[in-house]
Amino acid sequence: MNYDLLFSRSATPVEIGIIGVSGFNHSLFVYASRSERASVRVVCGRSIDKIQKAYQTIGIEQDMIQHCTSYDEGVQAFNAGKHLIFNDVSLAMQMPIDVVVEGTGNPEASAVHALQAIENKKNVIMVTKESDSVVGSILAQKAKENGVIYSLAEGDQPSLLIGLVTWAKAAGLTILSIGKSSEYDFIYNEDKSTITVLDETVHTPNLSEHLRLGNDVEATLRARSELCSMFSQRNIPDFAEMGIVCNHLPDFHPDRAEMHTPVARTLEIPDIMCTKEYGGVFEGSNRIDVVNCLRRPDEQSLEGGEWVVVACDDEETWQVLKEKGVPISRNGKTAMIYYPAHYLGFETLFSVHSVCNLGLPTGSDNPTPRYDLVAKADRPLKKGTRLVAKGHHHVIEGLEGLLMPAQPVQEGTQLPYFLADHTIIKQDIEAGTLITSNMVEYSEEAVLWKLRFEQDNEFLLGN
Repeated sequence: MNYDLLFSRSATPVEIGIIGVSGFNHSLFVYASRSERASVRVVCGRSIDKIQKAYQTIGIEQDMIQHCTSYDEGVQAFNAGKHLIFNDVSLAMQMPIDVVVEGTGNPEASAVHALQAIENKKNVIMVTKESDSVVGSILAQKAKENGVIYSLAEGDQPSLLIGLVTWAKAAGLTILSIGKSSEYDFIYNEDKSTITVLDETVHTPNLSEHLRLGNDVEATLRARSELCSMFSQRNIPDFAEMGIVCNHLPDFHPDRAEMHTPVARTLEIPDIMCTKEYGGVFEGSNRIDVVNCLRRPDEQSLEGGEWVVVACDDEETWQVLKEKGVPISRNGKTAMIYYPAHYLGFETLFSVHSVCNLGLPTGSDNPTPRYDLVAKADRPLKKGTRLVAKGHHHVIEGLEGLLMPAQPVQEGTQLPYFLADHTIIKQDIEAGTLITSNMVEYSEEAVLWKLRFEQDNEFLLGN
C-alpha cells in the first residue's frame, strides 16, 4: 500500500485538535507536528504550563503560543497561525479544526468531550477505551446524524486488530480466532529460573518443565498459569479492547466470559488459539481472546500486538509459507498472521487521514453493542465504598472484569465496568457477586450514564 497516494486527496493539512497531550497522545502531538499532511494547533489540558512546554519542544516560539479563554480570542489566534491552548474543551471544539483526538482515559470526561465535538460537527477519533466500551455505538450514531465520523484509533489494538481481520478476510483466508497479546510480556530467564514482568521479578524454578507445549496443551497451560499466578493474567484494558472489537466485528465472540488468556509463547499461538478439533482450547470457531506472551530475554516481544489464526486449508500455499517462516501449528492445520506492534499516537495519524481524507473510520462504520465489559466483585465490598478508576490502566479497586453479552442497564442486570467509576456502593456486596446498577448510587447528571441509557433504548430495547 502506497500511503502517499492513498492520502493525497487533500491539498491542505488536516487540522487536529488534541485532548490530553500526555501518554498515548504525546507521540501523536510530536509526530503530527512534523507531518506535511497534518497540523496540531489546538491542544486541551488541565496544565497550561505543560502544554506550553510541549509546544516549545517541537520548536514553537512563545509569542506564537496563546492560552485562549473566549471564542473570539480563539478564532483570532487560530487565523493568525498561532498554537492554541484551552482549559475549556467545549470552547476548543468550536475552533475551525477537522478532527478531535480524545485521549484522556477518563470515562466520564471522554464521553463529554466526544459529545461536545460531535455536536460541533467535528470528526472524533476515540482513544479512550473506557468510554467507548460503554457508549461507543451511540456516539458513532450521533456522529452520523451530525454529518461527521466517530472512529477508533489506529495505534491502539482494537482498530489494528479490526484492520488485520478485515485484511485476512479480503485475502480469502478462513479465520478461526482473533486476538491480541497483553500489554506486558512474561520474560523468562532460564539461567536464573525467574520471570520478570515490568520491574517485578519472581523465582519460578519449575517453569522450565513447562516451557515447551507438550502433548497435553491444556495441562501445560494450567501449569504455566499456576506458576505465574503472582502476575495478573486477566487485565481490564485487554477485556475492554476485546469487547470493543466484538462490537465492531459481529462474527467474533469470546469462548467464555473470563476468556482463556493463556501464558503462551508466540509460535504456540496457532496450536493453542483454535478449536479443540484442531488441537486447541476453544469450544467453537470465530473466537476472540488474549495471550500473555511468554518469552526469553533474547526473543522478540509481541509488543502487545494483534494476531489472527487461520486454517491451513490449501496444502501447497501453506507449505510454501511455512518455508518462508510463517508460524504454522505442529499438526500443520493452522497458521498465525500477526502484527507484533501497536505504535500508539503517531500511528493514529492513519486514522486521522482515513477519516478526513477518505471519509472512512478505522473500525466499523456501524458498531453495535454486542458485548460489555462488566463488573464483578473480587473481594467483599462495604456499603458506602466509593468506586474510582485509578492508575495508568484505570482499574477500579475491588472489581474484576468479565466479557458478557450486552444487556440494557436496568435493575438486576449487569453493570458495565466503567459505569461503576465514581459511584457509591449502596449495600454490602460479597466477593464473586456480579455488580448490578441497583447496587450503586450514581449521578443523574453523568453524561456517560445518560448516553448508555440512550444507547440501550436505541439498540437493546427497541424503543
